[in-house]
Amino acid sequence: MPPKEAPKKPQPTVVRLPISDSSLVYVPEDVIEGFQERLETGIDWTLLELGIRYHKRRTTKREEIPTMPFSEALENKIKKSVLDGFLDENSTLTLDEQWELILATTMWDNEMFASDEGKICFHNDNCVTNDMLKLIRKAVQTGDRRVLRKELKLVEVLKINDEKMTELDQGILEFKRLVSLNLCGNYIKDIDPDLIPQTLRSLELQANHIIDISAFAEFLPQDLLYLGLARNLLKGDIRLSQLPYYLSVLDLSDNDLYHLDPILDALITLPNLISLYLAGNPCSVCAGYARNILMRLRRLKWLDSREIHASDRSPASETFEMHPDDLRSTYFNFTVFRVMSAAQPPKPEKGAVTAFHVELEIPLLDVDRRRFLMFRRNESLTEMLPPPEDDELEPQPQASSAIPGQSRALLGTLDEASSHASDIYNHLVSKSSREIIHFTVFESNKVQWAKVMNFLEPTVKIFCPDLVALRNTFKSVITVRLVYSVVNPKPAKADKKSMHALKVPPEQRVVLATIKCALRNPDWSQQSQHFHWDDSLGTNDAIHWGDGDLAVLQYSQAPVKVTKGKTEADTVASSRQSPPDNLTCHFGFGIDTLRVVQ
Repeated sequence: MPPKEAPKKPQPTVVRLPISDSSLVYVPEDVIEGFQERLETGIDWTLLELGIRYHKRRTTKREEIPTMPFSEALENKIKKSVLDGFLDENSTLTLDEQWELILATTMWDNEMFASDEGKICFHNDNCVTNDMLKLIRKAVQTGDRRVLRKELKLVEVLKINDEKMTELDQGILEFKRLVSLNLCGNYIKDIDPDLIPQTLRSLELQANHIIDISAFAEFLPQDLLYLGLARNLLKGDIRLSQLPYYLSVLDLSDNDLYHLDPILDALITLPNLISLYLAGNPCSVCAGYARNILMRLRRLKWLDSREIHASDRSPASETFEMHPDDLRSTYFNFTVFRVMSAAQPPKPEKGAVTAFHVELEIPLLDVDRRRFLMFRRNESLTEMLPPPEDDELEPQPQASSAIPGQSRALLGTLDEASSHASDIYNHLVSKSSREIIHFTVFESNKVQWAKVMNFLEPTVKIFCPDLVALRNTFKSVITVRLVYSVVNPKPAKADKKSMHALKVPPEQRVVLATIKCALRNPDWSQQSQHFHWDDSLGTNDAIHWGDGDLAVLQYSQAPVKVTKGKTEADTVASSRQSPPDNLTCHFGFGIDTLRVVQ
């Protein structure tokens, strides 16, 4: 008889919290004057996000933006480039003199003496088209400036970016051979379909003010292969079904697209779509983001700049049914891989309990409750409980700041700057038992001192039904604090007078390190993004570890033994490493995603 097959273990039931599409504590943004400014007070955005928000603020105040058509923006771009002198009919210099003296000197000065920022600006000003020197050389050889302007109208690549352009005009139709058009970083809101060159194969409209593409989507060239719409104001129904049939690459990143299913329903009709960018949208941080896209867009080869491998798809995906909640929620995970080489604290008083823990401040993650609390109490998210009956015995609380944890972070910074590691523990501050911080600060488990301190994994796990708040969290700078605390024993019963004289705070703490982690868009192919910080860096900013996995590193307090036949360097690289001598912290931030089941 054939052996009986082992019974298959039933798949574990996924426990999902109930999710509502709306919140009872939601407060409209315009309910009170200045509400939005108060809401964002204390939010530390990444540098890239600050640039995006600055551009969006400018574009939303369109009455302050003067009208600038394409032709005027083109002339402004040319005036800032090396083309200007060669096109100037009133120039007293010949084309040969321009070529031999002015151009050569300008190029040499920029290469030898310009700062990195200056070189970036120089190259940006001179990116009107590809290979401008070839165009200029032809005009110099013929000795006719008109040849250069004529040849400019025959280029296949045109880049008029960052010129405050608001609209296209008839001037763009003079470029008869245009294949690639770059209009990024302008203030374009609408595009006249009659002004779209039908020779285009690539159209870049990133960082504009486009809210809806339905007015021009169906009039785009049928042979268009690339369409860039990143960092605009797209949301809701954007009529993707009207895009050109042969489109191969579509960039919709860093918009406000929330619902994934309607997007995929439209993109299924594009048989040649091989690359899709959706990172930075609320829909890209849901648990079923990558799983749903890979399951429905079978021809896709690239997603958010990551190549899709065969292992990323499985036969089980054919019959997998996505739960609706997987497309509108996930969990935010914070992991402390290790904290190493913290200064050893002094021996505590008898009966006192000492411990280390990590404090995580996330002001944006629960945006609905944050809005509600900001509506109730404008100046702060921190409240104080009513004083106890024996308030005269209670130690004076620290003044609460407008930003939760700000006073403690500042104190920690002062302590670090004014003391050595050996006496940092002499600067303990009483923790007020009456202070309440709402939905912004989360604490890890507490551990005892060791050369290498390990915490639970994940250290903090937070359910996130608000994808907009979660997306914004990954565009901000997260604050992490390493805290040492001392919990003093309760005093024995005594008369009230002696208690008042010997009152000891129930808990005291000191911040050993305040660390800033500038997050970035989650990567669907990675579990989390990792950060390294140590006090030798001379800054509070942690280093992003790229695609490296800090979790796999291993450290041992025992001396490293050199294996026979191997050098000491080889042994250290292949085994446990010795802990560093200076205070070092390794963190990870990520979200739960539905993984492929083989």
